[in-house]
Amino acid sequence: MDNKIVVFDSDGKELEVEVLDIFGVKAYPSKEYILYTMNKEVDQDNIECYISLLVKDGDKYTLDSIDDPRELEVVKKACMEEEDNTYE
Repeated sequence: MDNKIVVFDSDGKELEVEVLDIFGVKAYPSKEYILYTMNKEVDQDNIECYISLLVKDGDKYTLDSIDDPRELEVVKKACMEEEDNTYE
């Protein structure tokens, strides 16, 4: 897969990440989330993946943490589903 974008973390550091999915959830309709990786291997068969809030500011994207535990659970559930990733 080669679907890479440049984003900025909350400290303004530039990162190149490989996008696995960008999606929304019904419970938080004004927000967009990103599932991504930096291709760091956990073991022979797995790579580390991350979920963040994707914030667009003009032509720049920033990754922000999901601080609300309920919101994080809803977003994780959406990632685990095989359907269209739009959930309550």
